[in-house]
Amino acid sequence: MNSTLKTGTTLLTLALGSAIAFAGSANIPATDDAMIFGTSGGSDTGNASGKGPAMFAGADGGSSRKRSLVTFDLGGFIPGGVTIDVVRMDLVLGIIAGSGMGGTGSNLPSRTIRVYHLNTAWSEGSSGSPTSPTIGGTGQGYTISTGDTSWHYTNYNGSTWTNLGGDFNSTEVANATFTTPFTVGQTCSWSSSGMVSDVQGWVSSPSSYHGWLIKSDLETTATSFLGWWTVDGAIANVNMNLQPILHVEWH
Repeated sequence: MNSTLKTGTTLLTLALGSAIAFAGSANIPATDDAMIFGTSGGSDTGNASGKGPAMFAGADGGSSRKRSLVTFDLGGFIPGGVTIDVVRMDLVLGIIAGSGMGGTGSNLPSRTIRVYHLNTAWSEGSSGSPTSPTIGGTGQGYTISTGDTSWHYTNYNGSTWTNLGGDFNSTEVANATFTTPFTVGQTCSWSSSGMVSDVQGWVSSPSSYHGWLIKSDLETTATSFLGWWTVDGAIANVNMNLQPILHVEWH
């Protein structure tokens, strides 16, 4: 009886151990993040922000448009052959349009931000280097440099987007609505079955991985942006808790 119990316990332990060893999760920091800039009419402003401290989605006071691009090093964290169960992207809020002079940004109390699958490879570039530890004054970007992505270029001054403002699927993979009171330092998160499907596809076929574009429903509405810290902004502040993170769970 003791022998049987011992054998059964051993088999159960081995089975549980196998299951635990096969399941996994990771918090993956962004490898590239950038902001691209369009005019109110949708033309290229000529600026870029590869090494800027933040990336925005929405419009500034002059109704100029801002979109963000981000990628994560999936291959360095997620093993091949697994099934993705959960995906969540976390960005730390660093600035809110309409929050000047201590306000809350309540001129637009509800802001919906959507995440789209990018179809074209792009490069972060070096505009904005050395990176400022503060976001104020960086929202118009910087003079475009070799290797930057922008509203027009995927890699300045060589390859370009087929469509101004980025090549992305028209249907979002995720969306989230954020409401006042907005607070600098709060975490904005997106999680969906679409993001799970995207990450699963990228793990299976890494060559198809170009990351996501982040876009606001209010990008033609003045003073509507939300802005989040980039990896370079986190480094400039010596605080890696500020960097974009992709949380992934699999079995």
